[in-house]
Amino acid sequence: MLRPYRLLASSALALNLLAGGALAADKPAHTGGPVDLAVANETKLMEMLKRSGRIGENATFTEAEQILRDYLKERAAQGQIQSKKMDSETAQMMANSHGATMQALQNANGNKLGIAKQQRPAPLQPENYDGETRTARVLAILMEFPDFPHNSIQAGESNMYYEDYTPQHYEDLLFSNSGFAGPAGENLLSMQQFYWQQSGNSYNVEGTVAGWYTAEYPAAFYGNNVNGDARALVREALLAAAEDPAVNLSDFDIEDRYDLDGDGNYWEADGLVDHVMIFHSSVGEEAGGGQLGEDAIWAHRWNLGSVFPIPGTISEVPDADWGEMLGAYDYTIQPADAAAGVVSHEYGHDLGLPDEYDTQYTGRGEPVSSWSVMSSGSWAGVIPGSEPTGFSAWAKEFLQHNHGGNWLHGATVALEDIPAEGLEALLDEAVHKGTNNDAVRIDLPQKRNDITVPASGEYAYYSGKGNRLNNYMLVPVDLSQASNAKVTFKAWYDIEQDWDYAFVATYSANGLISIPGNITTDTNPNGSSPGHGITGTSGGWVDAEFDLSAYAGQQFYLVLYYWTDAAVANPGFFADDIEITVDGNPVLVDGAEDSSAFGLAGFTRNPGYTLHDHYYLLEWRTHRGIDQGLAHVNVAGEMLPFNEGLVVWYRDTMYDNNWVGVHPGNGFLGVVDADQNANTWNDRTVASTRYQVRDAAFGIDKSEKVTLDLMDNYNLLLRDNYTQRNAVFDDSGDFSNAAIPDAGRAITSYGLKVRVVSQSDDKSVGKVLLYR
Repeated sequence: MLRPYRLLASSALALNLLAGGALAADKPAHTGGPVDLAVANETKLMEMLKRSGRIGENATFTEAEQILRDYLKERAAQGQIQSKKMDSETAQMMANSHGATMQALQNANGNKLGIAKQQRPAPLQPENYDGETRTARVLAILMEFPDFPHNSIQAGESNMYYEDYTPQHYEDLLFSNSGFAGPAGENLLSMQQFYWQQSGNSYNVEGTVAGWYTAEYPAAFYGNNVNGDARALVREALLAAAEDPAVNLSDFDIEDRYDLDGDGNYWEADGLVDHVMIFHSSVGEEAGGGQLGEDAIWAHRWNLGSVFPIPGTISEVPDADWGEMLGAYDYTIQPADAAAGVVSHEYGHDLGLPDEYDTQYTGRGEPVSSWSVMSSGSWAGVIPGSEPTGFSAWAKEFLQHNHGGNWLHGATVALEDIPAEGLEALLDEAVHKGTNNDAVRIDLPQKRNDITVPASGEYAYYSGKGNRLNNYMLVPVDLSQASNAKVTFKAWYDIEQDWDYAFVATYSANGLISIPGNITTDTNPNGSSPGHGITGTSGGWVDAEFDLSAYAGQQFYLVLYYWTDAAVANPGFFADDIEITVDGNPVLVDGAEDSSAFGLAGFTRNPGYTLHDHYYLLEWRTHRGIDQGLAHVNVAGEMLPFNEGLVVWYRDTMYDNNWVGVHPGNGFLGVVDADQNANTWNDRTVASTRYQVRDAAFGIDKSEKVTLDLMDNYNLLLRDNYTQRNAVFDDSGDFSNAAIPDAGRAITSYGLKVRVVSQSDDKSVGKVLLYR
């Protein structure tokens, strides 16, 4: 007899489905390595494309930009194919990772919102942090190629050129608390300094640099864009480090980053090397690739596909699934000439942060740009990449929620709780911790997203929407005395074509077996289907029918399952009016209206719409500390300053990407641009988003006039003469930017206003008034 479904542990069934092979389909052929387009140096990439002939000698800047965007879209598509190849082990690990649901900002000391008072604030008063600190350990491994040994980079190929790239250089770049020597002897920011300062002295990194070691194959084997295998270089690096008597890999297993044992403790050994950071001996393709061009490895963070047990090692966690050896799973890789921007960005992914840019280059740039290191801010600096800008307020909120410490503190207020007389808030500059707010969050009424209308009644069963989902619903079925049976239901679906799948299956002692029906397909171009999958769009409600007669004489669970990969989340799958018929008689009729006959694990009874949180995050940005890079956004050697003042971030949980070319004005995160005047080049073409949002901050000072002179190289000139004060954010205004919607934000009017009232003499503190 079958056990009642309510006794089946959801996690146990999900793992059984994964381990049982239903999702372990063959993977497609390799199509080039992954890429992280946030670290793309557009100037250097244009030079590379000119050398290769893709950009003609007489191409205009606008034409060159378009060719570059096409190239980046092509590389993004290749990278997306790679990143989607999530095996079962990956899904299990990510399912155990930290949640990302944000809670209200917490004040460090007392209430920091008050009734409006008219007085100029005092300069920032530093506040010492005496709470818990964390120190992560990074294993950095230097790998050179037999045809491109380290020190092969030539002067002129990189702004971070050194005659000798010594291990000590990387020790200082990564772990020095006093910076490191730049190419001309200047003191540059280290990754340790970046994270220590951004975390408010609560998160530290230390580690060891191993190598240089020599790879087995030429550089193109690992970096070419057809079948390059960067993972192979990582495995070789780990093997070389394991054989080095000066390296003890066990020293680098102090975290359980995916909480593999499920005990809620993320700071304990788990049998995996925590942070593997590879440096290859070339300029990265993201900066033109130097002599290797498109055969250079593009900087990225990824995983090894499954845990890689490292021969010659012994784990302190002997009961790990991969045996008694230490293992490695995910990694970051960056070029020999990396500055703090690239390594800090990639390490941010190690802490769970997503990219904040338009990862598919669907448009002309998302409204984040250089306001965050997790977008283009990784390349800020007079020496590009040497002065990365700080994290977005949302990224700090994420890090505070998931890692604790001192990343972000402040106040949260719901829109309806803002009184008629208004609320006053003091904001300390984002780069220093003071006695005022780091940020203020304004929670808005939930947004309703209508997906469909139930086929009948008020509810239908819904799979949910998201990445890495393993959601299902199941019911026991007894056909021990039957000769034929079928299940029918109404189906509505919008599922990422050929990547994500719903399916109907039986589950018994024989495992999980997907079954064919009139809405299934056996096409499997990306190796993602369990067989007899449901994918694509239904175009409305359709009749679904699955024959169960092959299971006559048996008992089993009937399962409706929804599985998604690591990227792109379509609305999902609905089922309504489910009927199981045995020998012509209905034995189960379930329209999702009352108590369910099914056990639900991820599926829900749903009215056909979803509700989503959205909110504003207010922060005060200046040109000091880490954010000095905002004054030095480098465009072909010319500086494009981003202005100081109140930055209004809009976070919308209805979206999980910033593909502004697909949904202009919408995305999961972006700044609301205070200046809606469009900046244009002297040839009258509208400049891309980064030139628009440079003056996104609200403030009481006039903006400075800006001239960007690219006449020598591109015969282009940009003048931004719009200098009027923009002291008030009013959500009834139009921030959609008609000239370039990719740079705009589609926001809802609730009657909210935020006024910059005043600022301290040194601009380190801003005073704002929230009112309706």
